[in-house]
Amino acid sequence: MFELFSLMIGSVNLTRFVLFPNQMNGAQRKIVKRHITFYNNLSPTNKLYFEHRVLKFIENYNFIGREGVVITLKMKILIASTAVMLTFGMRRYLFSPFTNIIIYPKNYLSQVTKKRHKGETNPKFGTIVFSWDDFLEGIKIEDNNLNLGLHELSHAMYFSFLKTRSFTAVVFLDNFNLLLERLKDRKLQRKIVNSGYLRQYGFKNRFEFLSILVEHFFETPEEFKEKLPEIYRMVKRMMKLDTLKMAAPRTVAVLSK
Repeated sequence: MFELFSLMIGSVNLTRFVLFPNQMNGAQRKIVKRHITFYNNLSPTNKLYFEHRVLKFIENYNFIGREGVVITLKMKILIASTAVMLTFGMRRYLFSPFTNIIIYPKNYLSQVTKKRHKGETNPKFGTIVFSWDDFLEGIKIEDNNLNLGLHELSHAMYFSFLKTRSFTAVVFLDNFNLLLERLKDRKLQRKIVNSGYLRQYGFKNRFEFLSILVEHFFETPEEFKEKLPEIYRMVKRMMKLDTLKMAAPRTVAVLSK
């Protein structure tokens, strides 16, 4: 596929703009329209780019079922759509260190930690793992800041950017590092804690903090900006996307400058 405005010579990843984007068929589009509010709020042109990215994402990953799970079109479409939503403001959207997406029917015993998990991301083995029940719950409830897909795929995105160091990766990591540096301020730390907005699991380490920020950024942007406006602005620059533009009345996603 000939790419328009590609800035990464020799890269296998696509830019957001393509001359002849792949388009979904009726069955594929029906799944996205039914479950992905983000897609429904896009302009017609951006919907084409979204569909193209979803289809390319599916092409690039092995979807593997465990404990009796049979991989379905719905599984592929919804996982790919979540990944594309996460990276829609960026040029790169494929997570190069990862090759396999493993799906369990419900929470499972991890072969790595020997504990039960809802999901995990393992760059060493190139795998992203989901409990399908919990993944669907994250999509179904859109305003509780608990979205397993966004959470685990944020980990995958971060690990991918640490490996690739593309232009997209540099922009993201530079802005994330600026945010981490800003968070050394004790006054800002107290404001975050006192707001009670971000769940405490995010304070475990920078990886979990990033994923918690992303969940809040996509699910409750109005509250995010109201309670932690400085952090919201920094996340917006990091993601190159303004999710607040997606808030009611739901119209068109706007890529930030």
